[in-house]
Amino acid sequence: MLALCDAEELTVGELALLLRESQPQVTRKTQPLRDAGLLHERRDGTRILLRTETERDPVVAAALEAGRSLCLTEGRLAKVPAIVAQREETSRKLFAEAQARPASSPELANDQSLRRLVPFVSLLAPILPGHALAVDVGTGEGALLPLLSPIYDRVIAVDRSAARLARAAERISALGLPNVRLREAAVDDTNLAQEVARAGGANLVTLVRVLHHAARPQDVVISAQRLLRPGGHLVVVDYLPHDDESLREHGHVWLGFEPSKLRQFLEEAGLQEVAPVSLRSQEQPALQLAVGRMPGRDGDDSDKPKKRKS
Repeated sequence: MLALCDAEELTVGELALLLRESQPQVTRKTQPLRDAGLLHERRDGTRILLRTETERDPVVAAALEAGRSLCLTEGRLAKVPAIVAQREETSRKLFAEAQARPASSPELANDQSLRRLVPFVSLLAPILPGHALAVDVGTGEGALLPLLSPIYDRVIAVDRSAARLARAAERISALGLPNVRLREAAVDDTNLAQEVARAGGANLVTLVRVLHHAARPQDVVISAQRLLRPGGHLVVVDYLPHDDESLREHGHVWLGFEPSKLRQFLEEAGLQEVAPVSLRSQEQPALQLAVGRMPGRDGDDSDKPKKRKS
């Protein structure tokens, strides 16, 4: 148990699957480890996640190493990534089965009202450090695209769901956003990374209400950071901690994040946290904003010195 929870923070249910035991059995066996301070528990709604404490004396370290060797021999450690990936199964099914939206839907009616505002958004472009490329990860139906398109020269809208991208395409067509390209991919897709790299990296990458759907949100942040150019910014918008368990049925793996957890994700990805900015929203559960900056100087390709011909 210590070896498995050292490899990954796991729920009691996930431990039960790995150990082929019932959840009550696992709960009973982990309790002495929790009481001894060897397993740390963290609540996410009604779920309890367990992870092994890193500070260990030599005896515990030896026991952990023996447990790791046993788990490797039995193949349990190799199963951990697949078990963790199952956390996203509900959201994958929901997004894959999303039905097309009727042409007369209120969302599209609201988009039509944005037509008059879109040209004025470009007023913000001159005050940005760089506006060559923005990447909207988990774009969904493209709600953020009317804001990004007038500001950035190019926008790549990325989502794993073909059904949701079809809705985004409908929005792009209705608003006339010519510089937006849709990509069916995950944030760690190699082809996406290569395309962004050829453009010199992104000035902005957005993760708006994405992390709570991810089995390992820290990995999503790291993959998003790799798309940035020096001086570029990563913007994360996600929920504060809440206890609405009904959202699990809508594919929410996590019931929000402590602000310190988002800061930790940014720091582990090598990003400098920008001074916190409050996010005013009527949405419930409440949302929060975190911004990280890639070390270096941001700028468009036009800012780079041109090579002189010999």
